[in-house]
Amino acid sequence: MEADAIPTLILGSARDILSAGKPPRVQFLNYPLGFSAGGFRDPDNQYQVLRTALSGFDTMTEPGIVPLDFNWDAGWQMINEREQTSSGNDVRSPRDLTPRYQTEADKRLAECDLHQ
Repeated sequence: MEADAIPTLILGSARDILSAGKPPRVQFLNYPLGFSAGGFRDPDNQYQVLRTALSGFDTMTEPGIVPLDFNWDAGWQMINEREQTSSGNDVRSPRDLTPRYQTEADKRLAECDLHQ
C-alpha cells in the first residue's frame, strides 16, 4: 500500500512485536495488551488516543515508532490483579523475543530480510 502512495499507520501496545515487524508508521500506546485503543470503559480516553494516533499521518515523515503521551496506571493494576487471582488458569506461553512463524516459508522469508 505504501508503494502505491497509500499511507499506513499502526496503533499498538506491544512494542517488541511492533519493532520486529518494522511497519512504516507506529503510534505506540504503553497500555496493557488488548487496550490499544484506550482505557477500558473510558470513551473520552479512547477518543483522545485515536485522535492523537491518527495525527501520525500528518506528523510522521519517516518510518518509526512514536510513543504516545498517555498513562493508564489503573489498567496495569487491573492486569496485575487479574494475574494474581487467576490461580494458574492462564495457559499462554510466556512472552520472549524468540521469533515464531506459521510456516517454514515464512521463516525463510523473514530470515532473508533480516540479513539484507
